[in-house]
Amino acid sequence: MSLREKVSGIGRSEFLKNVLTIFSGNVIAQAIPFLIEPVIARIYSPEDFAVLAVYLSIANLFSIIATGRYEMAVMLPEKDKKAVNVIALSLLISLAVSAVSFLVVWIFNSQICNILENQDVSSYLYLVPVSVLSVGWFQTFNYWNSRKKRFKNVTYSKTTQSVTVSGASIGMGYAGMRPSGLILSQIIGQFFALFPLLFSFLKKDRGLVKEVSKSEIKAVAVEYQDFPKINSLHAFSDVLRNSGTVFLLSHFFTQAQVGQHSKTIRLLFGPLSMIASAVGQVFYQKAASCYQSGGDLQKLVKKVVLGLAAISLPMFLVVVFFGPELFAWFLGENWRVAGEYGRLLAPWVFLNFVTSPVSQIPIVVNRQKAAFLINIVGHTLFLLSIAAGGVIGDIRLGFVFVSITQSIFLAFLIFWIINICKKK
Repeated sequence: MSLREKVSGIGRSEFLKNVLTIFSGNVIAQAIPFLIEPVIARIYSPEDFAVLAVYLSIANLFSIIATGRYEMAVMLPEKDKKAVNVIALSLLISLAVSAVSFLVVWIFNSQICNILENQDVSSYLYLVPVSVLSVGWFQTFNYWNSRKKRFKNVTYSKTTQSVTVSGASIGMGYAGMRPSGLILSQIIGQFFALFPLLFSFLKKDRGLVKEVSKSEIKAVAVEYQDFPKINSLHAFSDVLRNSGTVFLLSHFFTQAQVGQHSKTIRLLFGPLSMIASAVGQVFYQKAASCYQSGGDLQKLVKKVVLGLAAISLPMFLVVVFFGPELFAWFLGENWRVAGEYGRLLAPWVFLNFVTSPVSQIPIVVNRQKAAFLINIVGHTLFLLSIAAGGVIGDIRLGFVFVSITQSIFLAFLIFWIINICKKK
């Protein structure tokens, strides 16, 4: 066996090992909320989940740009000295964005509630800055641990978050804190997820703090300026699509229908996200390394896409044929409608799952601008589909439009990603 074959074999072995490390943690992290979902569904009403969905739609608009997306650049520098200055830059930006979010919800609280036609969320909006800060710091140290290949810390962090959110949701729900228990548990869980990652940095890497300087922070801000200029807009458009969906549904339909949709997304994305996030986190590190060394990136992408499709297709076929019955059996008869929504949205969720882990390829090959423009088209089609269902007055028809337009769009996106991976 040649040296190159041995190195390639080691690389594959390490990739699989790291994926399995994160996957095993994700199984626990996702299994816990999935198993207690029947309990949560019987404590909280669809209207409670509607309040959570609206809160998260506002918080996520700020959280996605909490660090200017500089946290993703933590993986890229060759030397830790530069990477730790990226961390410092990300943390400072998150403080600023958190402050801005407070001013927005303080000044425009009533206007936001009126637009969303949901007054129940008013008092919870003041928690948005806390969510923004915790998410920004979590994402930053999450990427640092991935950079250092401390994937066990990542899995422990996610498991801690899962246990905390699940326990707090049930405890506060039984204590009569509805819907506040759903929102507060999310915030508490985010902080508990941050602590293992932050402690790891302080224990093993705090010596690097002395490398942080104002001049270096400015230098990395300029060097990786495409992240706030392009990637942040790209990420913001993703969240705007999700938040826009909640806004449109809240405008056209009842809180109960919004809550049913929220539960559909929660259950369809939840179990499979443990696979997608595990593959995606390791894939980003592997893809960056493969591209830098002149490896066959296209082959790697094809394997990941086909593998995910083979794993997930049977699961989605079950949802298509038995969705309403499964939701009613698992969550209670009150949630049968969520299963009907799941059946209609399954084609979109399937292709979204297959595409998600490899969607970071444009960052690796420096095609962020093109990816942003392409995704704007996809998001526009998505929101127009929801709006069309709203204007017609049929939420189910809107979800059918979503699956049709997004299936076509995501199929195109997969082929485009594979194409830009070709060796030059």
